[in-house]
Amino acid sequence: MYYLFTERLILKLSHTKLAKQVCQFNIKNKQALADTEPTRPDYYYTVKGIKSYLKQEDKASQKCEEFRFWITEKGSDEVIGTVSISNIIFGSAKTCYLSYKVSHDKQGMGYATEAVKEVINFAFTVLQLHRIESYVMPRNNKSLRVMEKLNFENEGISKRCLEVNGVWEDHIRFSLLNE
Repeated sequence: MYYLFTERLILKLSHTKLAKQVCQFNIKNKQALADTEPTRPDYYYTVKGIKSYLKQEDKASQKCEEFRFWITEKGSDEVIGTVSISNIIFGSAKTCYLSYKVSHDKQGMGYATEAVKEVINFAFTVLQLHRIESYVMPRNNKSLRVMEKLNFENEGISKRCLEVNGVWEDHIRFSLLNE
């Protein structure tokens, strides 16, 4: 497995060995994160179902199409969040999309900012990408704060661009350039 390290966190690249911990994270946060996520099928909350997702993510990372890291605190195996870069395009674009979430009981502790910062470093130094985009719902104040702390630029509103919990939601499009 591939790891990234920060002062307080270990970010583990998706692998089927994480299925139990990821499943526990999903179940624990099902209600708390429902208003910021797409509607999930029942098998998203089973170890067998998560193994399938993790297997797909592992294959995608081997092809450099997506890298999803699962966040744990140093000294613990409990998954407390995830950061992903996906839809990676190389060539002349050198761009990707960034998404992240942190367990409801770990929010407000700076973990999202710390983990996202490390994945940005990975995207810009290891993958040598030029641009990272992220979409945040206007009412998601905690994610807006992460974008602000990490100096993402607000590029405007994308109308009804992502389906969240069964509803097409407006999102603010942010970008960060590798200068």
